[in-house]
Amino acid sequence: MHVLFLAPETQAYYREFVRGLREVGARVTGLGHSPRETLAANLKPCLDGYVPVRNLFDDRETVEAARRIARSVPIDRVETTDETLVVAAARLRAALGLPGLTVEAAVLCRDKAAMKDHLRARGIACAQSIAARSGDEIRAFAEREGYPVIIKPRAGFGSLHTHRVESAGELERLVPTLSLGPDRAVAVEEFVEGHEGVFDTIWLDDDAGHDFVGHYYPGCLEATQDRRVAPQIVVTNRLDGETYRELRRVGREVNRALGITRGATHMEWFFGPKGLKFSEIGARPAGERIWDLYRVANDLDVYREWASAVVHGRTERPASRRYSTGAIQIRPDRDGRYLRHEGLDEIRRFCGPAIYEARIPAAGTPTQPVEKGWIVNTWFRLRHEDYDRLREMLDFIGRTVKVVAQPIR
Repeated sequence: MHVLFLAPETQAYYREFVRGLREVGARVTGLGHSPRETLAANLKPCLDGYVPVRNLFDDRETVEAARRIARSVPIDRVETTDETLVVAAARLRAALGLPGLTVEAAVLCRDKAAMKDHLRARGIACAQSIAARSGDEIRAFAEREGYPVIIKPRAGFGSLHTHRVESAGELERLVPTLSLGPDRAVAVEEFVEGHEGVFDTIWLDDDAGHDFVGHYYPGCLEATQDRRVAPQIVVTNRLDGETYRELRRVGREVNRALGITRGATHMEWFFGPKGLKFSEIGARPAGERIWDLYRVANDLDVYREWASAVVHGRTERPASRRYSTGAIQIRPDRDGRYLRHEGLDEIRRFCGPAIYEARIPAAGTPTQPVEKGWIVNTWFRLRHEDYDRLREMLDFIGRTVKVVAQPIR
């Protein structure tokens, strides 16, 4: 099978998916923005070919490039793990007459308002939502559903540019900054109280070859708005029990209702006083290197498993569910340059070998802004066979480690 992979060079994370494709026997050609000579040394051996283009969002350019490539070796599939390119990849598939995620399904997985409308119509519980093109539409929604409301881009990534609006006065201050109009809408959603987590799959056309469940402590929006928070992403190894039965059922229903085909999905959910509520889904792997948490938790090369699903329509090995795994980030007390870390000896004594990976920037290194996500600044990744013990260690790290920075002068 010859796989055309869009944007393999834009993140080191993506190289693992390309490696997986090669290891299960696929021929892989990259189509990307970067010049060929700038490709990372560890990416080059994973590619059989690479063609640079000026704009991967230009359908004419990508179709012409793909057809030139196909004259030498016919293309069987078009894949990407980049959220922003999911629709572009679907349009390229359609132009080439190839199987995979359709344009309709790709658009639904990107447009958060249309996604929820589609799923509500099929009986899946979601927060109330609209696509709003004017301040009046947002005001009417807020008056009907009550405050707080959530306002986010229709095709955003993660929690970037997401706002929790608590009052009419706060809404009036926000509306002028949204650049609303006939060609620009935002997704406006009912605020759902409750715990937030993820349900991710390696999907095999009609069922999950693998599924994974993770939890956010605290929720994403709170974590991105307060640098004092030490956010955690924790993957459970208990999902074969009764606790997750409903979530796993709903997750599969969502994938089928959206017409998702072979590949990766990343779904977010809430559970609270109103029960289980679907939040949103992407037809791509989770970011923040969450798949590495799945890899360690399950003694499983998840990248190769994804590739086997794409190329052969099956997975190769079962997940062990041996460990729960977790990541925690400790933010510096201000933006600037790292001055020192406190509490490292204490956490090493308390957590011991459970810490399997960490990043502790050296003094003088520039800090990264809080909104850059969970895999920047100081972070630790842990594994343990008992989920509750893992949570104790993550909480201990969050209480104990302090990161002191000094302003850049």
